[in-house]
Amino acid sequence: MTDSNNILEVEHLSLHFGRGEGLVKAIDDVSFTVAKGETVALVGESGSGKSMSALSLTGLVPRVARIEGGKVIFGGQDLLTLNERELREIRGSRISYIFQEPMVSFNPVFTIGWQIEEALKLHRKGIERKAEVERLLDIVHLPSRLAEAYPHQMSGGQLQRCMIAMALACSPDLLVADEPTTALDVTVQREILNLLAELSEKTGQSVLMITHNFGIVADLADRVYVMQKGKVVEEGTTSQVLYDPQHQYTKQLMAAVPRLHPKEGGGVGPRI
Repeated sequence: MTDSNNILEVEHLSLHFGRGEGLVKAIDDVSFTVAKGETVALVGESGSGKSMSALSLTGLVPRVARIEGGKVIFGGQDLLTLNERELREIRGSRISYIFQEPMVSFNPVFTIGWQIEEALKLHRKGIERKAEVERLLDIVHLPSRLAEAYPHQMSGGQLQRCMIAMALACSPDLLVADEPTTALDVTVQREILNLLAELSEKTGQSVLMITHNFGIVADLADRVYVMQKGKVVEEGTTSQVLYDPQHQYTKQLMAAVPRLHPKEGGGVGPRI
């Protein structure tokens, strides 16, 4: 039974690659929810299945992948039952993604403004697109003149802000941030995280955060799901998971976080 307060409910999702002896269970009976206005983190090491879980929501998985079972309930419908045309109506408009490599996410031959306009042209017909691009750039604290810039003329931090602006272009119900600061230096990471927190607070945006960084979890997430080898091994509020982890894998992840004061117990060490 669905909860009316949940904007997303993933139920027993399984996704496999290969067959027989070469079978890989990338996602193995995974369930999680995101409530309206909530920030939820999927956390785990590389290969744990967290990014594949996020991409599976709207069918952005390799052709060789097979959904073996489960449901993805969003807006009262199971997204796994939709065809490609129907999924395209949802991608970018109701569910938007922020990816970890802004330098390769933009087309180098078009201006930033043109590329943001494309999202508006696809999902928000009948608006003044140039004015809306300027408004979106202002939201992410960038000057409107950068709409005329090409990707190679901008820094990694500026491009990630543009990626966020593009993700917000159609006022999505759910924002999926897949390792949004991994390719950025520490100072710029802090700026991007502050921006995401600010946007979530101002707009009540629901966010699914994909990360391996417990500092990000501590800063932004309301609830946490810990993934290992395609399975959810622990879940709870951020404070529960960070300060009283129950699963051995979670404890090992926590132990790997550098600490300013190693002799002090609790906490997740320095934040970025």
